[in-house]
Amino acid sequence: MRTKTVTVSSKGQVVLPREVRERLGVGQGDRIEFVMDEQGIHVRPSRGEGNPFLAWVGAAPLPEGYTTDDFIRETRHEGLSDEELRLLRSGPGARVTRMDEVLKDAGSRDDRP
Repeated sequence: MRTKTVTVSSKGQVVLPREVRERLGVGQGDRIEFVMDEQGIHVRPSRGEGNPFLAWVGAAPLPEGYTTDDFIRETRHEGLSDEELRLLRSGPGARVTRMDEVLKDAGSRDDRP
């Protein structure tokens, strides 16, 4: 851990050291936040008002018959066995497809020979 010391001006102002500005990714005119919690006081770039991810809610429709709850369960990998979770974590792009579900889906289609 490195320590940087600065002096507080008579107006309560401080100059952020260059290394700190670079680490935060802030420059002239940018806003920063001081967040106080049980662990201490944290400095971070201002996140502004609102959540930018909310603009994407509902942007892509779910497949027909697929609910938001289905999507959440799949994203959280609920119901997978320890072996399936191990396989899923084996690398980027890994996906677990259960054959019983594939066979069930195949049995429900009318396009079977």
